[in-house]
Amino acid sequence: MLLRPLALLCAAAILASLFLPRLTTHFGESLVPWATTGSLNSDQIQDLARNAAPGDFVFLASFALAANFLLMALIGQESKSLAFLTGGAAVGLVARAILSASNRVDFAGLPVSSGDLSEMFVQASELPGPGAWAWIGGALLVPGLLNPGRRKA
Repeated sequence: MLLRPLALLCAAAILASLFLPRLTTHFGESLVPWATTGSLNSDQIQDLARNAAPGDFVFLASFALAANFLLMALIGQESKSLAFLTGGAAVGLVARAILSASNRVDFAGLPVSSGDLSEMFVQASELPGPGAWAWIGGALLVPGLLNPGRRKA
């Protein structure tokens, strides 16, 4: 199956995004998830877990699902449902963030034209770093564009 290596690459991209800059700023700093969580002690981690939103757990689960999919695929036991869950978690979070932002603009009653929306999109696309694009790109490809099932004999 020609698409199986691409499915593996997409899952690896999701995992690699842990070590790549997630957000870039104009101040020269960038947010790298692995570096950020590596500096926390156990009390800080417990406090974060108690105060975390459900979306935060889904975000963390996307990495666990990608690792699981990658390991299962490497031994030839990948499944379509695991591929769907792996990418679906990230796609769902991105869709939720877009809808939430849209609802906030609507709730505020701000008049937004199509030109304003395109300008907002251009400015918002400058914020994500390579880690965010790898996470989103891998998530979009794993469930929707690939058939990562096993080869038929």
